Amino acid sequence: MKAVVLSVTDEELAKRRLTGIDRFDEMWEGVLHIAPAPAYEHQRIVSAIDRFLGTLCQQRGRGVLAIGINVFNEASNEPDYRIPDFSFVANGRQHILARDGIRGGGPDAVIEIRSPDDETYEKLPFFARLGVREVIVIDRDTKRPEIYRLAGPQYVAVQADANRWLHSDVLKVRFARTDSDHMLIEDIDDPSTRIEI
Repeated sequence: MKAVVLSVTDEELAKRRLTGIDRFDEMWEGVLHIAPAPAYEHQRIVSAIDRFLGTLCQQRGRGVLAIGINVFNEASNEPDYRIPDFSFVANGRQHILARDGIRGGGPDAVIEIRSPDDETYEKLPFFARLGVREVIVIDRDTKRPEIYRLAGPQYVAVQADANRWLHSDVLKVRFARTDSDHMLIEDIDDPSTRIEI
Protein backbone atom coordinates (compact mmCIF):
# COMPACT_ATOMS: atom_id res chain seq x y z
CA MET A 1 0.00 0.00 0.00
CA LYS A 2 1.30 3.44 -0.89
CA ALA A 3 0.51 6.55 1.15
CA VAL A 4 1.24 10.23 0.85
CA VAL A 5 2.07 12.17 3.99
CA LEU A 6 2.08 15.89 3.28
CA SER A 7 4.34 16.93 6.12
CA VAL A 8 6.85 15.26 8.43
CA THR A 9 8.09 17.11 11.49
CA ASP A 10 11.73 17.47 12.42
CA GLU A 11 10.91 15.53 15.59
CA GLU A 12 9.55 12.59 13.57
CA LEU A 13 12.63 12.59 11.34
CA ALA A 14 14.93 12.72 14.38
CA LYS A 15 13.10 9.75 15.90
CA ARG A 16 13.50 7.77 12.66
CA ARG A 17 17.24 8.54 12.66
CA LEU A 18 17.61 7.68 16.35
CA THR A 19 15.92 4.28 15.97
CA GLY A 20 17.63 3.51 12.66
CA ILE A 21 14.38 2.93 10.77
CA ASP A 22 15.38 5.62 8.27
CA ARG A 23 18.05 3.28 6.80
CA PHE A 24 16.15 2.75 3.55
CA ASP A 25 14.54 6.20 3.24
CA GLU A 26 15.25 8.00 -0.03
CA MET A 27 14.92 11.62 -1.15
CA TRP A 28 13.36 12.12 -4.57
CA GLU A 29 13.97 15.74 -5.54
CA GLY A 30 13.30 16.90 -1.99
CA VAL A 31 10.43 14.46 -1.34
CA LEU A 32 11.01 11.84 1.34
CA HIS A 33 10.16 8.28 0.27
CA ILE A 34 9.88 5.99 3.29
CA ALA A 35 10.40 2.33 2.47
CA PRO A 36 9.78 -0.54 4.87
CA ALA A 37 12.65 -2.76 5.92
CA PRO A 38 13.25 -5.60 3.45
CA ALA A 39 11.64 -8.99 4.05
CA TYR A 40 13.75 -12.04 4.88
CA GLU A 41 13.66 -13.40 1.31
CA HIS A 42 14.89 -10.07 -0.02
CA GLN A 43 17.80 -10.08 2.41
CA ARG A 44 18.59 -13.74 1.66
CA ILE A 45 18.94 -12.88 -2.04
CA VAL A 46 21.07 -9.82 -1.26
CA SER A 47 23.39 -11.90 0.94
CA ALA A 48 23.79 -14.61 -1.70
CA ILE A 49 24.50 -12.09 -4.48
CA ASP A 50 27.01 -10.27 -2.30
CA ARG A 51 28.88 -13.46 -1.41
CA PHE A 52 29.07 -14.54 -5.05
CA LEU A 53 29.14 -11.39 -7.17
CA GLY A 54 30.93 -9.12 -4.70
CA THR A 55 33.74 -11.66 -4.36
CA LEU A 56 33.84 -12.32 -8.12
CA CYS A 57 34.10 -8.60 -8.99
CA GLN A 58 36.90 -8.14 -6.49
CA GLN A 59 38.85 -11.26 -7.48
CA ARG A 60 38.61 -10.51 -11.22
CA GLY A 61 39.52 -6.84 -10.73
CA ARG A 62 36.24 -5.68 -12.26
CA GLY A 63 35.37 -3.12 -9.62
CA VAL A 64 33.48 -2.57 -6.38
CA LEU A 65 30.01 -3.95 -5.64
CA ALA A 66 28.53 -2.03 -2.72
CA ILE A 67 25.35 -2.94 -0.82
CA GLY A 68 22.68 -0.32 -0.15
CA ILE A 69 24.57 2.97 -0.43
CA ASN A 70 23.29 6.40 -1.44
CA VAL A 71 23.52 7.33 -5.11
CA PHE A 72 23.34 11.13 -5.32
CA ASN A 73 22.09 13.36 -8.13
CA GLU A 74 24.19 16.42 -7.42
CA ALA A 75 22.67 18.35 -10.34
CA SER A 76 19.34 18.62 -8.50
CA ASN A 77 18.45 21.79 -6.59
CA GLU A 78 16.77 19.61 -3.95
CA PRO A 79 18.19 16.67 -1.98
CA ASP A 80 17.99 13.80 -4.47
CA TYR A 81 19.29 10.27 -3.93
CA ARG A 82 18.25 6.63 -4.26
CA ILE A 83 19.52 3.56 -2.45
CA PRO A 84 19.65 0.58 -4.82
CA ASP A 85 20.28 -2.82 -3.29
CA PHE A 86 23.67 -2.90 -5.07
CA SER A 87 25.78 -0.30 -6.84
CA PHE A 88 28.65 -1.44 -9.04
CA VAL A 89 31.54 0.93 -9.76
CA ALA A 90 33.93 -0.35 -12.43
CA ASN A 91 37.65 -0.50 -11.87
CA GLY A 92 39.19 2.90 -12.60
CA ARG A 93 36.10 4.85 -11.49
CA GLN A 94 36.49 4.46 -7.72
CA HIS A 95 36.88 8.25 -7.41
CA ILE A 96 33.06 8.52 -7.39
CA LEU A 97 32.89 6.52 -4.14
CA ALA A 98 32.51 9.12 -1.40
CA ARG A 99 32.21 8.68 2.36
CA ASP A 100 28.41 9.01 2.22
CA GLY A 101 27.75 7.19 -1.07
CA ILE A 102 28.32 7.76 -4.77
CA ARG A 103 28.91 11.32 -5.95
CA GLY A 104 30.19 12.87 -9.17
CA GLY A 105 28.42 10.50 -11.54
CA GLY A 106 26.36 7.37 -11.49
CA PRO A 107 27.60 3.86 -10.83
CA ASP A 108 28.17 1.64 -13.84
CA ALA A 109 25.36 -0.73 -12.85
CA VAL A 110 22.78 -1.14 -10.11
CA ILE A 111 20.88 -4.19 -8.96
CA GLU A 112 17.42 -3.92 -7.44
CA ILE A 113 15.59 -6.81 -5.75
CA ARG A 114 11.99 -6.00 -6.62
CA SER A 115 9.33 -6.56 -3.98
CA PRO A 116 5.59 -6.30 -4.67
CA ASP A 117 4.42 -2.67 -4.85
CA ASP A 118 7.88 -1.15 -4.47
CA GLU A 119 9.25 1.73 -6.58
CA THR A 120 11.93 -0.13 -8.54
CA TYR A 121 10.69 0.85 -12.00
CA GLU A 122 10.00 4.44 -10.96
CA LYS A 123 13.75 4.78 -10.23
CA LEU A 124 14.79 4.10 -13.84
CA PRO A 125 14.60 7.75 -15.04
CA PHE A 126 16.80 8.79 -12.10
CA PHE A 127 19.43 6.18 -12.98
CA ALA A 128 19.26 7.14 -16.66
CA ARG A 129 19.91 10.82 -15.82
CA LEU A 130 23.06 9.74 -13.97
CA GLY A 131 24.24 7.59 -16.87
CA VAL A 132 23.98 4.22 -15.11
CA ARG A 133 24.77 1.82 -17.96
CA GLU A 134 22.74 -1.16 -16.70
CA VAL A 135 19.92 -1.70 -14.25
CA ILE A 136 19.40 -5.30 -13.21
CA VAL A 137 16.04 -6.10 -11.62
CA ILE A 138 15.44 -9.40 -9.86
CA ASP A 139 11.93 -10.27 -8.75
CA ARG A 140 12.10 -11.28 -5.11
CA ASP A 141 9.38 -13.93 -5.35
CA THR A 142 9.77 -15.44 -8.84
CA LYS A 143 13.56 -14.91 -9.13
CA ARG A 144 12.98 -13.66 -12.68
CA PRO A 145 15.88 -11.41 -13.75
CA GLU A 146 15.56 -8.42 -16.08
CA ILE A 147 18.35 -6.25 -17.47
CA TYR A 148 17.82 -2.72 -18.77
CA ARG A 149 20.65 -1.18 -20.78
CA LEU A 150 21.01 2.55 -21.32
CA ALA A 151 20.42 3.57 -24.95
CA GLY A 152 20.57 7.33 -25.26
CA PRO A 153 18.40 8.94 -22.59
CA GLN A 154 16.41 5.82 -21.63
CA TYR A 155 16.64 2.11 -20.96
CA VAL A 156 15.83 -0.76 -23.28
CA ALA A 157 15.17 -4.28 -22.04
CA VAL A 158 17.90 -6.79 -22.86
CA GLN A 159 16.53 -9.87 -24.56
CA ALA A 160 17.52 -13.36 -23.45
CA ASP A 161 19.68 -15.46 -25.75
CA ALA A 162 18.57 -18.81 -27.20
CA ASN A 163 19.46 -20.55 -23.92
CA ARG A 164 17.42 -18.05 -21.84
CA TRP A 165 20.47 -16.20 -20.47
CA LEU A 166 20.45 -12.44 -19.95
CA HIS A 167 23.95 -11.01 -20.39
CA SER A 168 25.28 -8.13 -18.32
CA ASP A 169 28.01 -6.45 -20.35
CA VAL A 170 28.99 -4.31 -17.37
CA LEU A 171 29.32 -7.03 -14.72
CA LYS A 172 30.45 -9.71 -17.20
CA VAL A 173 27.98 -12.23 -15.80
CA ARG A 174 24.76 -13.70 -17.08
CA PHE A 175 21.46 -14.38 -15.36
CA ALA A 176 18.76 -17.00 -15.97
CA ARG A 177 15.70 -18.28 -14.17
CA THR A 178 15.51 -22.04 -13.73
CA ASP A 179 12.42 -24.17 -14.19
CA SER A 180 12.33 -24.65 -10.42
CA ASP A 181 11.91 -20.91 -9.64
CA HIS A 182 15.53 -20.30 -8.82
CA MET A 183 17.96 -17.92 -10.45
CA LEU A 184 21.40 -18.72 -11.83
CA ILE A 185 24.24 -16.22 -12.04
CA GLU A 186 27.25 -17.32 -14.05
CA ASP A 187 30.58 -15.71 -14.85
CA ILE A 188 30.79 -15.17 -18.61
CA ASP A 189 34.59 -15.71 -18.63
CA ASP A 190 34.36 -18.92 -16.57
CA PRO A 191 30.92 -20.62 -16.73
CA SER A 192 31.96 -23.09 -14.02
CA THR A 193 31.86 -20.14 -11.60
CA ARG A 194 28.16 -19.87 -10.80
CA ILE A 195 25.56 -19.70 -8.09
CA GLU A 196 21.95 -20.81 -7.88
CA ILE A 197 19.71 -18.70 -5.67
